[in-house]
Amino acid sequence: MLKFDQGSARFNFRSVAVVIHDNHVLLHRAVGDPFWALPGGRVEFFENSDATLNRELLEELGVEIVVKRHLWYVENFFEYSNKQYHEIANYFLAQLSEPNHFPMKEVFCGIEEEVDLEFKWFSLTDLSSIELKPTFLQHGLVNLPMETKFIKVNELNVG
Repeated sequence: MLKFDQGSARFNFRSVAVVIHDNHVLLHRAVGDPFWALPGGRVEFFENSDATLNRELLEELGVEIVVKRHLWYVENFFEYSNKQYHEIANYFLAQLSEPNHFPMKEVFCGIEEEVDLEFKWFSLTDLSSIELKPTFLQHGLVNLPMETKFIKVNELNVG
């Protein structure tokens, strides 16, 4: 995994899947977290960002995905679990090989043993009513860009 710690700061390189099915987007969160995010994970050394998504979704849900196109390159500064993060992430529009395998109206659990994750499909019209990180996604998921966009998110007010 491409992450580096320096004191209470962490650099993270992540790949993120934007999975939309029937006007719903697939979100996940660690059990106990108050906010939702898009699924994905840390890139491994010499692993392409889109290959990361295939590996991560297999680990987390046991399904394969098809990566469609690159949406966003995001540089994100935030705090999580008493650690300040500097995260670089590639966001890709992707499609699950079996989207109907998962319930549309209820929370379901991931299968990864190391982390307790819960997943849920959210209507694109309801995103403003949930806590979604990073916050640009509340608008961005409803208006997907036609070409890759560079997004800066700075919750730490640094830099």
